Amino acid sequence: MKIKTYLKVSNPRERCLFINVSDISLKLFRGRKLRQSFKVIRYNSEKNTKSILEYVDRLNIKTIIIETSNLNHLPENLTNDIIDARLSGVKIYEAHEFYEMVNKRIPLVKLKTNEYLADDIFSIGMKHQSGLSSKRIVDVLVTLLLLPLAIPLIVFGCLLTMCTSPGKLFFVQERVGRNSKNFKIYKLRTMKSKHSGGYTTSNDDRITFAGKFLRLSKIDELPQIYNILKGDMSLIGPRPERPEFVKIYNDENAYFDLRHIVKPGVTGWAQVHLPKATPEDNLKKLEYDLYYIKNYSWLMDIEIILKTIRIVVTMNSN
Repeated sequence: MKIKTYLKVSNPRERCLFINVSDISLKLFRGRKLRQSFKVIRYNSEKNTKSILEYVDRLNIKTIIIETSNLNHLPENLTNDIIDARLSGVKIYEAHEFYEMVNKRIPLVKLKTNEYLADDIFSIGMKHQSGLSSKRIVDVLVTLLLLPLAIPLIVFGCLLTMCTSPGKLFFVQERVGRNSKNFKIYKLRTMKSKHSGGYTTSNDDRITFAGKFLRLSKIDELPQIYNILKGDMSLIGPRPERPEFVKIYNDENAYFDLRHIVKPGVTGWAQVHLPKATPEDNLKKLEYDLYYIKNYSWLMDIEIILKTIRIVVTMNSN
């Protein structure tokens, strides 16, 4: 078979060679971001007779991705070729690392009903424990600095709610926080006082006229500064979910509870990437949340804050 038959994607910016395509690679192929940036060339070490160095030379390969999730060993000749490619300047990634680099989230693969592909997942967050612990000081300082701006906006939100919709001004609800412990979250009420509950949907008729503005401007989230000062939440982290939803999500994916090893946040990595997420996006949100926990840094927090400010200023959820 000619090498050109392996070329699957047009208009590439860079060609990359996938060795031994399996679960994570296939998950990556289904996404748009890979196709936008790379041309995919597949290589099966059990069937291909050509050396990967021939692919590297003839097709100007700059990146090699190795799928090891279903592989027990690499043959010596392939190992030597990969090392030679690395020494010649080719970038070498394992599939889960490349997935993270392209999508900015962690690949979670459920193989069967009760079987998962575990790649470097259970130790997540351990490398950054000291940094995550010091966030508390920053949370308190930043929240105190925000109080002069936040309090007038909260008062404005209360007046707007009071004038447009009967009922309580604040919305108090049980959520799941760090170490899976429940706490009460505080927000300005944006829905009618009496409704059936459940997920918020697009064009939800339970949301009041004032509530739409409060949600778009994120003013409804400002009472959570009390949760931050109290220590239940952080400025940045995974969004806290209701206990009944956490149970559902845990049944869908056993890794969901890993997001509870850190404090939940007012905004987060998943929120700025999927601001209009639906229940169908739960897996993607979890991948983004775990990516944040794994790769946490101050620069990442600053990026999230800037993206959040852009969303708030433009009142645009896209």
